[in-house]
Amino acid sequence: MPPEKIVERTTKRRISLGELREYTNGIATVTEDVVSMNGTVLLPRGTQLASLMSSVEDLEKTLRRWGIFSISITLNNKLNVNELEHMLKNAEANLSVIDPQLARQTVTQVSNVYGRITDGVCKPEDISRLAEQGRNLAKEVAQAPQVMFCLGQVRSWDEYTYVHSLNVALLGGFLASRLFPGRLELMESMSMGGILHDLGKARVPQEILNKPGRLSPEEFEVMKKHAVYGAELAVENSVTDERVLSVIRGHHERFTGSGYPDGLEKDAIPVEARIAAVADVFDALTAQRVYKPPMETRSAISIMLENMEGHFDPQVVRTLLTSLGLYPPGTAVELSDGSIGVAVGARGNDLLRPEVLLQIDRTGRKVSDMRIIDLSRTEGLFVERSLHDTGKLAF
Repeated sequence: MPPEKIVERTTKRRISLGELREYTNGIATVTEDVVSMNGTVLLPRGTQLASLMSSVEDLEKTLRRWGIFSISITLNNKLNVNELEHMLKNAEANLSVIDPQLARQTVTQVSNVYGRITDGVCKPEDISRLAEQGRNLAKEVAQAPQVMFCLGQVRSWDEYTYVHSLNVALLGGFLASRLFPGRLELMESMSMGGILHDLGKARVPQEILNKPGRLSPEEFEVMKKHAVYGAELAVENSVTDERVLSVIRGHHERFTGSGYPDGLEKDAIPVEARIAAVADVFDALTAQRVYKPPMETRSAISIMLENMEGHFDPQVVRTLLTSLGLYPPGTAVELSDGSIGVAVGARGNDLLRPEVLLQIDRTGRKVSDMRIIDLSRTEGLFVERSLHDTGKLAF
């Protein structure tokens, strides 16, 4: 069992006497002494409203008699991140995410193909079956707007390359669908290219590929060859789609021409490679590696925005931002009424008002049913602050 992760949040608010009964089932306490005009303490500070359940009606009458019509309360919410992740997994059917079995199957196939290349026994049909998985993923992505919940969590160092290939396929296909709506063939090419984009790493020595620290200049030169190796392997194994080959060879090209292997810049870089570059870096930043913890989604987006002009196609980065919103899927948020949940996606271009899966309602009670609130359609309710990034979920 993973260690329990708790995020505590204290919220103070003033409620009317008419709201008292709502809070008697929650975790609210009285913030300050409620005192009558003659100095009598009618309700001591620290009183739990849950303890007043049977006498709340009499209390309300007493307070009104003294001209008191509202009290100050404190909610001590404890957000259990493990429970939140479990709730998200149970919510997958309602969130339209990628079939976990297809995801696991894809990762296994990528692993097998890399092994066959390393052993020198890879055949064209091995690559073609892997490319076919790209087509299947593209169809899934077209039906799964909550693509961020489809990105898998890397469980081990050895698994990184394989899960990363899946994630780049999913995110690349998703970005292509946002940039070029209705072009399923481009989504398929992006998904296929994403699965195959690191194919050349099968020819990079393991001591370089798995080195936990920074590569030396000489080692980095070897690593850089994987883009060329990958394109060569794809062609040798009968991959003929130029868009797929562009992803494999060009996903490390940079907008200012500082990338590799060809030093292309701006529009000279195929659009498929520009999309793949964004998907590749975003997933790498948010992945768990032996030499770094996973970066929170919002931090990763901030870094990419800062480097947008130098590294990435600005239009692709903006599309990533508008697709994820300022509260990306997996971000635990507190709403303006004190309720707490997790953002599950942004609707349209409204970056500030995501859809939120509630875990704790405004009275501090845990929500037992599946309740998703679309803030873009809920007047007067907004995100007060973000609390925690749950990161990628294991599929």
